Amino acid sequence: MKKLIKVGSAMALLAPGIAVAQTADQSGGEIIVTAQKRETRIVDVPAAINVVGGEQLSDNGVANFEDLTSQVAGMSITSNFGGVASTTISIRGVGGQDDYRPNGSPSVAMHIDNVYQSSNVFLSAPFFDVERVEVLKGPQGTLYGRNSTAGVVNLITRGPSDSFDGYVQADYGSYDRFRAEGAVSVPLTDSIGLRVALLTDQGGGFMDGKGAGPATGMQLRPELPPLPDPGARDNYGDRNLFAGRVTLRAETDGGDLTLKLWKSRDRSESQPQDSVGGVSNNGWLEPDDDPFTFYSNRYPRRSIDLFGVGATLAQDLSDALHLDLVIGHETSDRNLDGAPGAPIRVNQFIFTDKVKQTSVEARLSNASRGRFGWVVGAYYLRDKTDFGTTLFYEDSRFTQINTDYHQGRKSFAVFGQADWRPIDQLTLTGGIRYTTESSDYSGSTIDANPYGITTGIGLPLPVIFDNDFSDDNISGRVSAKFDITPSLSAYAAYGRGYKAGGFDGTSIFSLPEALSFKSETVDSFEGGIKWFPSSRAFSLAIDGFHYSFKNLQSSTATPNGNIRTNIAAATLKGLDITGTLQIVRTSTQQLAFDLGATVLDSKITKFESANPVLVTLNLGNNLPAAPDASGHARLSHSITFGDAWRLKSSVDATYKGKEFKRLDNALSAQTAAYTLINLRLEIENLASGLSLYGYARNLTDERYYIDIAGPSRLIGTPRTFGIGVRAAW
Repeated sequence: MKKLIKVGSAMALLAPGIAVAQTADQSGGEIIVTAQKRETRIVDVPAAINVVGGEQLSDNGVANFEDLTSQVAGMSITSNFGGVASTTISIRGVGGQDDYRPNGSPSVAMHIDNVYQSSNVFLSAPFFDVERVEVLKGPQGTLYGRNSTAGVVNLITRGPSDSFDGYVQADYGSYDRFRAEGAVSVPLTDSIGLRVALLTDQGGGFMDGKGAGPATGMQLRPELPPLPDPGARDNYGDRNLFAGRVTLRAETDGGDLTLKLWKSRDRSESQPQDSVGGVSNNGWLEPDDDPFTFYSNRYPRRSIDLFGVGATLAQDLSDALHLDLVIGHETSDRNLDGAPGAPIRVNQFIFTDKVKQTSVEARLSNASRGRFGWVVGAYYLRDKTDFGTTLFYEDSRFTQINTDYHQGRKSFAVFGQADWRPIDQLTLTGGIRYTTESSDYSGSTIDANPYGITTGIGLPLPVIFDNDFSDDNISGRVSAKFDITPSLSAYAAYGRGYKAGGFDGTSIFSLPEALSFKSETVDSFEGGIKWFPSSRAFSLAIDGFHYSFKNLQSSTATPNGNIRTNIAAATLKGLDITGTLQIVRTSTQQLAFDLGATVLDSKITKFESANPVLVTLNLGNNLPAAPDASGHARLSHSITFGDAWRLKSSVDATYKGKEFKRLDNALSAQTAAYTLINLRLEIENLASGLSLYGYARNLTDERYYIDIAGPSRLIGTPRTFGIGVRAAW
């Protein structure tokens, strides 16, 4: 089973934040990455790459894609409406105003074990038994294709090993947070291995619910039911999550086959928004201005069932030809209850949605590269989304609004990329991708009028629609890399990124809102250096970039309502720096420092609207979720005592500059800059594999906001402490 284990020891040789090692030549000191979907020296990849290893993710309590934004410079998170119901992620300021409904596609192309996730519903996929997370920054128009104008995030989970081993880890922290995970690997034969991993995540709610407060029993019309009071609840927002994964890997003649099946069940309490300055979205006066308290006539919960199955085949067809095949099928069944910071029944909602997607990717490449290397492939995706909303307007319009929407999409692409070294020091790379996309969108919005006294919403209902969209696109990338030394290279690249058009998934109140928007394109210019000495004493990567967007897709106010459409042209430029330094490296002691930093400058250069007021409000603004500066630094230390004990410690610092959360750059939608500091200490018995650890997260108890807009805000986690135990064998 030697071929089954290609990842593991090399990860320990690579500091987090730079790249991910697939294999490492101990004598030559080379680090191999898979960012180009085939093994390549990291110094040879002309692009910005970050990775967070599984150990660092666990140390800092990273439980999902949302938490990952605290570990990677240049990543941000926004919750446009309803907290967990509406999360979007941006990289380098791209994607901050993506459609949060399930029929939209994120600008950040998310992958789980190399399988693309077409809907942001999979942002809630839990992290457990993770080997690493790869982050490719910038448009990836050739190998990753559609909907990767911001970049790519790929969650890589651990696979079977060639011996019987595993671990169990559990910790208990503030607000009764209990999290436990474990995995076991079993070699079934010399060529077949099995790994089973399990997770439970419970508790941790830190919000205090005050019920309906002084609004209890309010009844604007006798036909309406009185406003209920659910009572007070302390420490609301508890998790209730279970997940599991089974991985089977088999060595084949000249390759290997990996099968993965995973499922998660989430019945957690949803963290609600809080009102700002005591005034809610609807003008209701809250008795206090405490961001950790909220008022509501019910306590919002969520029900999310995710399922995925995938198969990956890597096979040498001959001495000169290699095949990679990736097949995936994922489903989501989700119900989300939203209470936007007030007890009255206005803009409260229930989201329900079901998503099914199937994808197939096949790639052929030359098995052994000399001066020329190539890869060609084809990709197919099909997904179907059924989703609806109940909007509660009892205390403003004396009614409820129901929506019922359905979307189907198909996408097909062919692509190719080639590398050529005319001389030993120079590598020229060119790639091209052709994509064709089609989708259909149908549904209705009705005034349910359950009490027979509706005043309507100012627009005629019902609205019934049935629309189609189709488009094709050619994207790609060219680059040149020059090796100054075997470990130091400089590169320059131009790329064209593509984000497919489609349909707005928010509530449709007029026929124009249901029309399709156009595809988005971005021209990307990048250049930088990579320095990875074979000694591994330090490393440095610097990447400068300039983006120019056309038909930028965003959610914004329009004459037809607040919808997602093509609103602008924009430019974005900046600099990424990542580096590591091995301060001490002996047989008994290691002290390492790594740093990642991103600076951004974004600007809306053109705003399309028939309303001159909207043009004035948006033209020249920064892009949403594009902080001027952000960074992450980590100092880690380990020392071995005798032959039996090892003490490990780490301190992490995350900085996020101020950023606007909405396109109009209103001061009421600007989050302040903040810094989060995490500490961790662990003592490990090397003979038994048993370790004890303690941690402090957000040590300074910084108050920071995941999202803020007008009178609503969603606060981040306060200071927490915890202790834990881990047993490995």
